[in-house]
Amino acid sequence: MSHGGPDDSGIYINEKLQLALGHRRLSLLDLSPSGHQPMFTNDKNVVICFNGEIYNFKEIKRQLEEKGYNFFSSGDTEVILNAYKEWGEKAFTLFNGMFAFALVDLTNNLFFLVRDPSGIKPLYYSHQENSLFFSSEIRGFMKTGLFQENEKWKILFLTFGFIPEPYTSLKDVFMLPKGHYYKYDLDKRQGRFEQYYSYQYTHKIKDKEEAVFKIRETLDTAIRRHLISDAPLGIFLSGGIDSSIIALAAGSELKENLRSLSVIFDEPGYSEKKYQQMVLEKLNNKHQFYKVDKSIFIKSLPDILNALDQPSIDAVNTYFISQCAKDEGLKAVLSGLGADELLGGYPSFNRIQNLQWLKKMPSVFFDLIQYSGIAQKDKFKKLNFLKIEDDLGLYLTLRGMYLPQTVASILDISLKEVLQTLESCYLGDALSLRNHKNTASWMETNIYMQNQLLKDSDFMSMWHSIEVRVPFLDKEFIELALSIDPSVKFNGRPKSLLIEAYKDVLPEGIWNRPKQGFTFPFQLWFKDSGVISEFLDSKSPAKKALAQQFLKGDLHWTRLWSLYLTDHWGKSC
Repeated sequence: MSHGGPDDSGIYINEKLQLALGHRRLSLLDLSPSGHQPMFTNDKNVVICFNGEIYNFKEIKRQLEEKGYNFFSSGDTEVILNAYKEWGEKAFTLFNGMFAFALVDLTNNLFFLVRDPSGIKPLYYSHQENSLFFSSEIRGFMKTGLFQENEKWKILFLTFGFIPEPYTSLKDVFMLPKGHYYKYDLDKRQGRFEQYYSYQYTHKIKDKEEAVFKIRETLDTAIRRHLISDAPLGIFLSGGIDSSIIALAAGSELKENLRSLSVIFDEPGYSEKKYQQMVLEKLNNKHQFYKVDKSIFIKSLPDILNALDQPSIDAVNTYFISQCAKDEGLKAVLSGLGADELLGGYPSFNRIQNLQWLKKMPSVFFDLIQYSGIAQKDKFKKLNFLKIEDDLGLYLTLRGMYLPQTVASILDISLKEVLQTLESCYLGDALSLRNHKNTASWMETNIYMQNQLLKDSDFMSMWHSIEVRVPFLDKEFIELALSIDPSVKFNGRPKSLLIEAYKDVLPEGIWNRPKQGFTFPFQLWFKDSGVISEFLDSKSPAKKALAQQFLKGDLHWTRLWSLYLTDHWGKSC
């Protein structure tokens, strides 16, 4: 795990309590030896291993200093320690940031695993008999040789394109729920989960002008917080609305000290350089363009496979972005992730109402679609997901990968086994929200972003010793977004409030164009990779047929990539 923490390492062992902590450090605040972990309080009664950032640590530190606390370091880790010492478990509610940490209270022989309210940083655990294991990466468990493969992970992965929380590729290894902590009694060897924070939809703001003003004010403040660093930091500029706003807001703070980078391509229709230049014309900063081509992609495939801590269909682009940041000498990069989910940037916000209506149709309706000519188109085939109960069927109709019948065929297992696995999944209750667009927002935030985008960002950035920061997921900004009435928040074009809030600085060419996600030419590049040839020669009729569909242009590259990962992921871990 040294790739994620190349700057320092430390181990703490307490034989009496049969406890061991290990830490690898990526130094961003307090680069001196004072930031070494595991870190203790001055009285040696509390010890911590901490991964992430507490963006409001300076405010909390001032409160603690007023209470008489002295600090030997200038970073945020010691603030967590003393905050716990002063307020106990209530301290966890005070932190605004992305974090996962293990904290030991040596006075009361208590052990805590704590994860941030948005689930930005991962934290895995396994409680078996009298033993508790934890790690920020699944490969930490795999290296021990003590854990068996989860026999259901391939079903979940081929259906979702990721393994949804709390499940993992390993049996009895789970992700700690976001906004929760696990409190473990080291004497009794027993533990329990506690939810210390959850976001709520309140709909308090019903005036558009108020919403626009507060979005600008709150996001500007969040971006300033996320710029705090003692190590080189930059902005990834894709050319879209979200990263452009972050770059422009950061530029007003850092001026010529702002560093930014962009990825470009030779293939027409993919490079966003035209739009990136529009933003750069407003900034007087150091910017670097990085070109990624097919040969670089094919050469990188083995390392991409190794970098994936868990299988995912959508992490390849993040791999190259993180690699470019590392080559530029950066330690942290700000990303626009989160705006689409909170403020209505995806097509799902317009599709969800019709799907909710269709979900009420009798099962025979979907059977008719399945066996009619209309079902030859993938988007109509996916309506069959609506037969699955609750939110799960709705989400999979929007973003699912392979239908249960296809998953069964690929894995050569029964359809019953696939359906039983899916029916055992509970990912939340979005349907309890009265507004359909809030339902879409909940699903995009708590299923798609949570399990796909945030995991991908962490896997690939940590592989390159880079930290990705996400200002749109600042605690106060999320609370604001959820407090805006949906009739105001989702009125007009996608992310209309965000655009209105920054219209005075955001070039019209950036926001007044059809939405195009930042995509790589993978559909073209995969045709010349060894991935496709492997499946064309496959003994599996299902895999061979899917590979042929890909060559005809009838199968998205992510589905081909998912087949490859199903066969190859984890073999070299």
